[in-house]
Amino acid sequence: MHIFFATDGSVSARFAQAQILALPWRSPAQITVMTATNDPHPAFRSLIPTARRAFDAVPVNVLQVSRPMATEVVDKARLAMEEKGAAVATRIHEGPPGPTIVEMARACRADLVAVGSRGLGAYKGFLLGSVSQYVAHHAHCPVLLAKTPPKGERRFLLAIDDSVHAEAVLRWLKELDLSSGAWIHQVMVVPSSEDLLRLNGVDRHGIGKTMTPAWLASCGNPPDMSEISSGQGPDTQAVRVTASVRCGQEVPEILAIIRDFRPELLVVGAGARRSPDGSLLGTVAQKLIHQAPCSVLIVRP
Repeated sequence: MHIFFATDGSVSARFAQAQILALPWRSPAQITVMTATNDPHPAFRSLIPTARRAFDAVPVNVLQVSRPMATEVVDKARLAMEEKGAAVATRIHEGPPGPTIVEMARACRADLVAVGSRGLGAYKGFLLGSVSQYVAHHAHCPVLLAKTPPKGERRFLLAIDDSVHAEAVLRWLKELDLSSGAWIHQVMVVPSSEDLLRLNGVDRHGIGKTMTPAWLASCGNPPDMSEISSGQGPDTQAVRVTASVRCGQEVPEILAIIRDFRPELLVVGAGARRSPDGSLLGTVAQKLIHQAPCSVLIVRP
């Protein structure tokens, strides 16, 4: 697993760093810590030679200031991750943050890009909503958008349907070592009761087992949602699997489950092929990354 962590040193970037370290990766993860310097260069309009010389000198001076700041940001992240035993490389690139993150993650053949959902650190505006959104829309691998720090409860909510994106969501679980326990709840939303009847009368436990890989389905008969709402914790000795099917609109129903289940991470399929504007993100996924109060992992096939 190669994780590409884009940071600006902000609070939400530190949330992303903490999420990376908290997730139980099955094998030792390789981590690349990256930051971007974006030095805007306004158009030159003066015809005075001395002004031209001064103008030409500005980018070098700005870079001399921003490069040490970038180095400090990546070095702090590297040291924090190395303390946890991770293998870490660092990169600093100049360019607009969103496209630079996407391009460098592709060049590094990253398996996952992790970013904070909003940046207010040393590079104010680096990981603002527009940048994290750009990464979620255009990265060709899964994207972790960190909104909150990990709670240590290992509750994962999987929003699934019958598409190839749902299969990708389930395959993503195989990257995690869940031997020390986790609570995985799968939710499937159908538009109407008629669609629910088309599921051939299989109850929600059957739905969960049908759509879960064999190694996950063998965890036994899952409890129902009443246990979640009553606040009972996950079994720390084995993976607990629950499933529910709900009728209605996807986004409101998934948000309702989030309020009840209180997951550490919402895992959702990207849900779209490339759209005319170049986005790789479907409508439901777009709304969830805006509205979900927890961290969101966007998975692509």
